Amino acid sequence: MKRFLVLIMAILFLLSGCTSPSSFPDLSLDDPRFEGYEPEKSIYYNPESGIKLRVSPMIEATYLAVEMTGRSNDFTNYQGNTPYVEAGKERFKEFGDHEFVRMLSSMMTRGYTYDAIPSSIYHFNEDFRLRDDIEINDFTMKRSGGLENMEKLMAYLKAFRMDSDFDSYFMENKEEYIRMMDRGHYMLTSHNVEEVVEGFYGKPIQNSIITVTPHAKNAYGVSIDLKTGSLEVLPTLGVYDDEEIFINVLVHEISHTYVNPLTAQQGDILDETKDLYEPIEQVMSNQAYSNWEITVNEHIVRANTAIMLRDILGETEYKNALARDRERGFEYIDQVVESVSHYTENRDKYPTFQDYHPEMMKVFLELK
Repeated sequence: MKRFLVLIMAILFLLSGCTSPSSFPDLSLDDPRFEGYEPEKSIYYNPESGIKLRVSPMIEATYLAVEMTGRSNDFTNYQGNTPYVEAGKERFKEFGDHEFVRMLSSMMTRGYTYDAIPSSIYHFNEDFRLRDDIEINDFTMKRSGGLENMEKLMAYLKAFRMDSDFDSYFMENKEEYIRMMDRGHYMLTSHNVEEVVEGFYGKPIQNSIITVTPHAKNAYGVSIDLKTGSLEVLPTLGVYDDEEIFINVLVHEISHTYVNPLTAQQGDILDETKDLYEPIEQVMSNQAYSNWEITVNEHIVRANTAIMLRDILGETEYKNALARDRERGFEYIDQVVESVSHYTENRDKYPTFQDYHPEMMKVFLELK
């Protein structure tokens, strides 16, 4: 009996180091500890343009906290050892055990990584409260542990920013953020990116805001459904020094906001062709493309992006983009490009990509 009790105590001790989000006490956004705290808002650049740019303190504080977990989950949003990241980690090292950092780390072990982080945060306004103008994305909330869990995380994010005075640090870097957004805006306008993308898809880019993540490594094509029926396009990425990489990534991520909702409506074809995932499952999953629907979207988006890059940057970049995709294991990219080319050559019949997408999906039926 004594041995049994010792064993139970040992197990409980081990489990105590693996705290779940539910083990953190509830914290209200209206808690008295927040009295007098006025959070800094996003810094915007050129808000009158079709595609706006911003740096968000909500995203920056969260991405910094991801690094403060010590990458215990083998996940990072930043390039390692940049002066910006290292300075932030040093500045806030005494808050490494803050409830927000610990809860975030716990959620990350349960799959709260990659695009789940920005897409869930965009459900909330800059006062940390759930937006009342959006349709909640159930898939995103599931990856986040549920809406109640995200609301708790937002309260802890508020506490982290207040307790650490993160907002002062954020504003100290304002000039650097503006410099990065200025360069991003220059690359956008000098290459007519907005006009090419809108022309290709046949629909204007509405409610589009690029969330610039200083020195970020990962890029995500996030979007939010508004109750009005329109889409808020929120690509999240860094401003790379290499213009071709920046434009490639931006067009790619914006394309996801057009393509993904259309593919989601093709459940029957996705189910019928899912066996096509098996021969490329390993190479795709190694790149975080963990199922067939995601892989289909990646093929279509990459084909669309390559064709748009030909108009933006020229034939060489078009060929280079496709060569990179083949090298990365996108087995069906040539057949998809052929189909997309048919779309671009028959715009009188297919005014928008939405009109053509059902035909696009037939490629995978033919491949099967």
